[in-house]
Amino acid sequence: MADKLRKNFEEPSISVSELSKTLYDTNLRLYEAIQERNEMFANISHDLRAPITAIHNCIEYLASLDHIDESDIKEVLPMLESRSAMLERMIEDVFLLTKIDFARNIFNFEEVPADAFFEDIFYIYKADEQYSSRDLSLSIAPDCSVSINVDLMYMKRAIDNIFKNALKFTEAGNYIKMSVQRSAEQTLEIIISNDGQKISEKNLPHIFDRTFTASDSRTPSSDNGMGLGLSICRGIIERHGGSIYAVSGNEVERGCEFHILLPVI
Repeated sequence: MADKLRKNFEEPSISVSELSKTLYDTNLRLYEAIQERNEMFANISHDLRAPITAIHNCIEYLASLDHIDESDIKEVLPMLESRSAMLERMIEDVFLLTKIDFARNIFNFEEVPADAFFEDIFYIYKADEQYSSRDLSLSIAPDCSVSINVDLMYMKRAIDNIFKNALKFTEAGNYIKMSVQRSAEQTLEIIISNDGQKISEKNLPHIFDRTFTASDSRTPSSDNGMGLGLSICRGIIERHGGSIYAVSGNEVERGCEFHILLPVI
Protein backbone atom coordinates (compact mmCIF):
# COMPACT_ATOMS: atom_id res chain seq x y z
CA MET A 1 0.00 0.00 0.00
CA ALA A 2 2.79 2.41 0.93
CA ASP A 3 4.64 1.60 -2.29
CA LYS A 4 1.50 2.28 -4.28
CA LEU A 5 1.04 5.66 -2.61
CA ARG A 6 4.68 6.54 -3.24
CA LYS A 7 4.21 5.93 -6.98
CA ASN A 8 1.44 8.51 -7.00
CA PHE A 9 3.78 11.10 -5.53
CA GLU A 10 6.87 10.43 -7.59
CA GLU A 11 8.95 13.42 -8.61
CA PRO A 12 7.59 14.82 -11.90
CA SER A 13 9.74 14.46 -15.03
CA ILE A 14 9.48 18.22 -15.68
CA SER A 15 9.96 20.98 -13.14
CA VAL A 16 7.40 23.68 -12.41
CA SER A 17 9.66 26.34 -13.93
CA GLU A 18 10.12 24.29 -17.13
CA LEU A 19 6.38 23.69 -17.34
CA SER A 20 5.74 27.40 -16.78
CA LYS A 21 8.16 28.34 -19.57
CA THR A 22 6.56 25.81 -21.92
CA LEU A 23 3.10 27.22 -21.22
CA TYR A 24 4.40 30.77 -21.65
CA ASP A 25 6.02 29.95 -25.02
CA THR A 26 2.88 28.17 -26.21
CA ASN A 27 0.64 31.08 -25.19
CA LEU A 28 3.01 33.54 -26.84
CA ARG A 29 2.93 31.63 -30.14
CA LEU A 30 -0.86 31.42 -29.92
CA TYR A 31 -1.10 35.16 -29.22
CA GLU A 32 1.17 35.98 -32.18
CA ALA A 33 -0.86 33.70 -34.45
CA ILE A 34 -4.11 35.39 -33.36
CA GLN A 35 -2.57 38.83 -33.88
CA GLU A 36 -1.36 37.87 -37.35
CA ARG A 37 -4.76 36.47 -38.29
CA ASN A 38 -6.56 39.56 -36.95
CA GLU A 39 -4.25 41.82 -38.92
CA MET A 40 -4.72 39.71 -42.02
CA PHE A 41 -8.51 39.93 -41.79
CA ALA A 42 -8.29 43.68 -41.16
CA ASN A 43 -6.27 43.98 -44.38
CA ILE A 44 -8.76 41.77 -46.18
CA SER A 45 -11.66 43.97 -45.06
CA HIS A 46 -9.81 47.02 -46.30
CA ASP A 47 -8.83 45.52 -49.67
CA LEU A 48 -12.27 44.10 -50.37
CA ARG A 49 -13.75 47.60 -50.22
CA ALA A 50 -11.99 48.73 -53.42
CA PRO A 51 -13.59 46.28 -55.89
CA ILE A 52 -16.93 46.36 -54.05
CA THR A 53 -16.98 50.17 -54.18
CA ALA A 54 -16.12 50.15 -57.89
CA ILE A 55 -18.93 47.67 -58.64
CA HIS A 56 -21.35 49.71 -56.50
CA ASN A 57 -20.40 52.91 -58.36
CA CYS A 58 -21.06 51.26 -61.72
CA ILE A 59 -24.50 50.13 -60.56
CA GLU A 60 -25.26 53.60 -59.19
CA TYR A 61 -24.19 55.17 -62.49
CA LEU A 62 -26.49 52.91 -64.49
CA ALA A 63 -29.35 53.47 -62.02
CA SER A 64 -28.98 57.24 -62.39
CA LEU A 65 -29.60 57.14 -66.14
CA ASP A 66 -33.10 57.82 -67.45
CA HIS A 67 -32.48 55.50 -70.36
CA ILE A 68 -29.79 52.83 -70.61
CA ASP A 69 -28.52 52.03 -74.07
CA GLU A 70 -25.83 49.68 -75.34
CA SER A 71 -23.07 52.31 -75.16
CA ASP A 72 -23.74 52.88 -71.44
CA ILE A 73 -23.39 49.18 -70.72
CA LYS A 74 -20.20 48.93 -72.79
CA GLU A 75 -18.77 51.85 -70.83
CA VAL A 76 -19.08 50.18 -67.40
CA LEU A 77 -18.80 46.52 -68.41
CA PRO A 78 -14.96 46.38 -68.43
CA MET A 79 -14.86 47.85 -64.91
CA LEU A 80 -17.51 45.43 -63.67
CA GLU A 81 -15.67 42.48 -65.21
CA SER A 82 -12.22 43.41 -63.87
CA ARG A 83 -13.41 44.24 -60.34
CA SER A 84 -15.60 41.13 -60.17
CA ALA A 85 -12.59 39.04 -61.20
CA MET A 86 -10.45 40.76 -58.56
CA LEU A 87 -13.08 40.11 -55.90
CA GLU A 88 -13.30 36.46 -56.93
CA ARG A 89 -9.50 36.06 -56.71
CA MET A 90 -9.41 37.62 -53.25
CA ILE A 91 -12.15 35.36 -51.90
CA GLU A 92 -10.52 32.30 -53.49
CA ASP A 93 -7.14 33.15 -51.94
CA VAL A 94 -8.62 33.58 -48.45
CA PHE A 95 -10.54 30.31 -48.79
CA LEU A 96 -7.43 28.46 -50.00
CA LEU A 97 -5.25 29.85 -47.22
CA THR A 98 -7.82 28.74 -44.63
CA LYS A 99 -7.94 25.25 -46.17
CA ILE A 100 -4.15 24.96 -46.06
CA ASP A 101 -4.16 25.95 -42.40
CA PHE A 102 -6.98 23.81 -41.09
CA ALA A 103 -7.99 21.05 -43.52
CA ARG A 104 -6.22 17.76 -42.89
CA ASN A 105 -6.88 15.92 -46.13
CA ILE A 106 -6.89 18.50 -48.92
CA PHE A 107 -3.66 17.16 -50.44
CA ASN A 108 -3.62 14.07 -52.66
CA PHE A 109 0.05 13.17 -52.84
CA GLU A 110 1.44 11.01 -55.58
CA GLU A 111 4.93 9.99 -56.63
CA VAL A 112 6.05 11.67 -59.87
CA PRO A 113 9.37 12.08 -61.73
CA ALA A 114 10.70 15.54 -60.82
CA ASP A 115 12.28 16.40 -64.19
CA ALA A 116 9.12 15.58 -66.19
CA PHE A 117 6.88 17.34 -63.66
CA PHE A 118 8.74 20.65 -63.87
CA GLU A 119 9.15 20.40 -67.64
CA ASP A 120 5.37 20.08 -67.98
CA ILE A 121 4.80 23.11 -65.73
CA PHE A 122 7.37 25.24 -67.53
CA TYR A 123 5.97 24.60 -71.02
CA ILE A 124 2.54 25.74 -69.86
CA TYR A 125 4.09 29.21 -69.38
CA LYS A 126 6.08 28.90 -72.60
CA ALA A 127 2.79 28.49 -74.49
CA ASP A 128 0.98 31.21 -72.50
CA GLU A 129 0.53 34.45 -74.43
CA GLN A 130 0.94 36.50 -71.24
CA TYR A 131 4.59 35.41 -71.08
CA SER A 132 5.33 35.75 -74.80
CA SER A 133 7.16 39.07 -74.29
CA ARG A 134 9.39 37.59 -71.57
CA ASP A 135 12.52 35.55 -72.19
CA LEU A 136 11.65 32.21 -70.57
CA SER A 137 14.25 29.48 -70.06
CA LEU A 138 14.45 26.16 -68.23
CA SER A 139 17.46 24.16 -67.10
CA ILE A 140 17.31 20.80 -65.33
CA ALA A 141 20.49 19.22 -64.00
CA PRO A 142 21.22 15.65 -65.17
CA ASP A 143 21.06 14.29 -61.61
CA CYS A 144 17.41 15.38 -61.19
CA SER A 145 15.93 12.14 -62.52
CA VAL A 146 14.44 11.49 -59.09
CA SER A 147 10.92 11.18 -57.76
CA ILE A 148 9.06 13.63 -55.55
CA ASN A 149 5.84 13.18 -53.61
CA VAL A 150 3.47 16.03 -54.55
CA ASP A 151 -0.12 17.07 -54.92
CA LEU A 152 -0.09 17.97 -58.61
CA MET A 153 -2.77 20.65 -58.45
CA TYR A 154 -1.48 22.45 -55.37
CA MET A 155 2.20 22.33 -56.30
CA LYS A 156 1.35 23.75 -59.73
CA ARG A 157 -0.58 26.49 -57.93
CA ALA A 158 2.48 27.31 -55.80
CA ILE A 159 4.76 27.54 -58.86
CA ASP A 160 2.11 29.56 -60.68
CA ASN A 161 2.02 32.15 -57.88
CA ILE A 162 5.78 32.68 -58.23
CA PHE A 163 5.60 32.97 -62.02
CA LYS A 164 2.74 35.46 -61.81
CA ASN A 165 4.73 37.45 -59.28
CA ALA A 166 7.69 37.47 -61.68
CA LEU A 167 5.45 38.51 -64.58
CA LYS A 168 4.02 41.38 -62.55
CA PHE A 169 7.42 42.85 -61.73
CA THR A 170 9.22 42.32 -65.02
CA GLU A 171 8.87 44.20 -68.30
CA ALA A 172 8.92 43.03 -71.91
CA GLY A 173 12.34 41.66 -72.76
CA ASN A 174 13.18 40.68 -69.18
CA TYR A 175 13.98 37.07 -68.45
CA ILE A 176 12.23 34.58 -66.19
CA LYS A 177 14.39 31.51 -65.58
CA MET A 178 13.56 28.24 -63.93
CA SER A 179 16.28 25.82 -62.89
CA VAL A 180 16.06 22.47 -61.11
CA GLN A 181 19.07 21.00 -59.35
CA ARG A 182 20.08 18.79 -56.44
CA SER A 183 21.09 20.74 -53.36
CA ALA A 184 21.66 17.72 -51.09
CA GLU A 185 21.32 13.96 -51.20
CA GLN A 186 17.62 13.99 -50.31
CA THR A 187 16.73 17.53 -51.44
CA LEU A 188 15.71 19.07 -54.74
CA GLU A 189 16.12 22.82 -55.32
CA ILE A 190 13.94 24.76 -57.75
CA ILE A 191 15.10 28.31 -58.49
CA ILE A 192 12.79 30.76 -60.27
CA SER A 193 14.64 34.00 -61.05
CA ASN A 194 13.99 37.17 -62.99
CA ASP A 195 15.80 40.40 -63.83
CA GLY A 196 12.89 42.70 -63.01
CA GLN A 197 12.59 45.02 -60.06
CA LYS A 198 14.42 44.07 -56.90
CA ILE A 199 12.83 43.56 -53.51
CA SER A 200 14.19 45.97 -50.94
CA GLU A 201 16.37 44.56 -48.17
CA LYS A 202 14.00 45.72 -45.43
CA ASN A 203 10.99 44.07 -47.06
CA LEU A 204 12.63 40.80 -48.13
CA PRO A 205 12.08 38.94 -44.81
CA HIS A 206 8.35 39.79 -44.87
CA ILE A 207 7.20 38.98 -48.41
CA PHE A 208 5.72 35.62 -47.35
CA ASP A 209 3.79 37.17 -44.45
CA ARG A 210 0.03 37.22 -44.81
CA THR A 211 -0.14 40.81 -43.62
CA PHE A 212 2.33 42.04 -46.24
CA THR A 213 1.11 42.99 -49.72
CA ALA A 214 3.07 42.56 -52.92
CA SER A 215 2.79 46.28 -53.63
CA ASP A 216 4.72 47.06 -50.45
CA SER A 217 7.82 45.23 -51.65
CA ARG A 218 8.40 46.81 -55.04
CA THR A 219 6.07 48.95 -57.13
CA PRO A 220 2.60 49.91 -55.80
CA SER A 221 -0.38 48.85 -57.87
CA SER A 222 -4.07 48.98 -57.12
CA ASP A 223 -4.45 45.60 -58.82
CA ASN A 224 -2.15 43.70 -56.47
CA GLY A 225 -4.96 42.90 -54.08
CA MET A 226 -4.14 41.42 -50.71
CA GLY A 227 -0.83 39.89 -51.75
CA LEU A 228 -1.69 36.45 -50.34
CA GLY A 229 -0.14 34.61 -53.29
CA LEU A 230 3.29 34.14 -51.76
CA SER A 231 1.78 33.19 -48.38
CA ILE A 232 -0.29 30.53 -50.13
CA CYS A 233 2.84 29.37 -51.94
CA ARG A 234 4.76 28.98 -48.67
CA GLY A 235 1.84 27.15 -47.05
CA ILE A 236 1.61 24.63 -49.90
CA ILE A 237 5.36 23.99 -50.01
CA GLU A 238 5.62 23.56 -46.24
CA ARG A 239 2.76 21.06 -46.31
CA HIS A 240 4.94 19.14 -48.81
CA GLY A 241 7.72 19.02 -46.23
CA GLY A 242 9.71 21.68 -48.09
CA SER A 243 10.70 25.30 -47.64
CA ILE A 244 10.93 28.49 -49.68
CA TYR A 245 12.97 31.66 -49.43
CA ALA A 246 13.74 34.66 -51.63
CA VAL A 247 17.03 36.36 -52.52
CA SER A 248 17.20 39.92 -53.82
CA GLY A 249 18.70 43.34 -53.11
CA ASN A 250 22.48 43.27 -52.71
CA GLU A 251 22.54 39.46 -52.71
CA VAL A 252 21.95 39.13 -56.46
CA GLU A 253 23.14 41.18 -59.42
CA ARG A 254 19.68 41.69 -60.92
CA GLY A 255 16.05 41.12 -59.98
CA CYS A 256 15.30 38.40 -57.46
CA GLU A 257 15.33 34.64 -56.98
CA PHE A 258 12.85 32.32 -55.30
CA HIS A 259 14.36 29.08 -53.99
CA ILE A 260 12.11 26.08 -53.30
CA LEU A 261 13.54 23.08 -51.46
CA LEU A 262 11.63 19.79 -51.71
CA PRO A 263 12.43 16.36 -50.31
CA VAL A 264 13.04 13.60 -52.84
CA ILE A 265 11.95 9.98 -52.48
